[in-house]
Amino acid sequence: MEYNMHYKKMLDELRGKTIGLVYFFEKEDALGGTHYWIWKSDIISGWLNAIQELECVPYIMDVRTFIQKASYNTLPHIDFIINLNCGNYELSSLSLVPSMCSFLAIPCIPCDAQAIVTSENKHISNVIATANNINVPEYLPSTDPNGIFRPINLGSSIGIQIGGSSNASGLYQKFISGYDITIPIVYNPLIDTLDLLPPLLYYPNSQDPNWIYSFEEKYAEEENFIKCPMLNVDTIAKETLLNFAKEFPITTYGRIDGRIKCKNNTLSKDVLQNPLSLDDFYFVEINSMPTIELNDSFDMAFKTALSYNKCSMHRPVKQYCKIVKHASMIGYVLSSSIIALTKAKFQNQTDSNHN
Repeated sequence: MEYNMHYKKMLDELRGKTIGLVYFFEKEDALGGTHYWIWKSDIISGWLNAIQELECVPYIMDVRTFIQKASYNTLPHIDFIINLNCGNYELSSLSLVPSMCSFLAIPCIPCDAQAIVTSENKHISNVIATANNINVPEYLPSTDPNGIFRPINLGSSIGIQIGGSSNASGLYQKFISGYDITIPIVYNPLIDTLDLLPPLLYYPNSQDPNWIYSFEEKYAEEENFIKCPMLNVDTIAKETLLNFAKEFPITTYGRIDGRIKCKNNTLSKDVLQNPLSLDDFYFVEINSMPTIELNDSFDMAFKTALSYNKCSMHRPVKQYCKIVKHASMIGYVLSSSIIALTKAKFQNQTDSNHN
């Protein structure tokens, strides 16, 4: 397959860019050295390899160093900042890095402060989902045993409780018997807009319709489920989900999580034979800054798009892998994010000049 020369030119122009990697940890006590080693083998190393993959220059800092250098005007020239976060619960803190980036006029990957505050707050995201005609589980009184409690701000499935509410701030909604599903969103540089990677359905070995991809399941020694790609998404569902993501606004990459209601309270892999539609899909949350790493759900969706030529993301993923040596999912996500932010900046400048 011949590659798009304009796309190759955009990738070539990334060479030599300085990419700042700012990592942020929950309730950190130190300046960041210890935390660096915690993440080095997983998250940070994947992004460093991606920066190298694009022949860019990395500049790694913990959040305190970044803020201090920004305050004292001692930062070197940086073209883009990657905002990495590990389990911080305060939305105002989560927005610290992109807020400073906005002040410094440095594009921040994956999103700005507005997107974090609106998407990570489940009350707000539920309201926006309803306004976009996406099913949202009905709210229940705390005494109803048929619900699920989700903390308003926490990620990584922390604090989820089935069958009862909690005194913490959060949502108590009707539990949807069925399947957990995650829908990765990425920028498609060939059509200059957001697109969907193949959604992944979590199918539990127990075939229990009440199973969820909980915090405990994420970190269990053995996986008690299989991730199954859904190769088709119907047109209305795709358009609705992408428009929904743009409202926050997500412009580079993100993820929508939900539940698919099962038939007759019974799980069946027959659900994989049908396109994903909004009829049985129920919104759970949207993540504007998901943690991504090799061999995770994003990576599996990326590899599915690479092998499935009817997927709309097949062409950009295939061409990226043809153009870039040692291509990886994180490299694709990083490059497409930079291209998206560069185009948006150019468009804003053009609009300002016209005004």
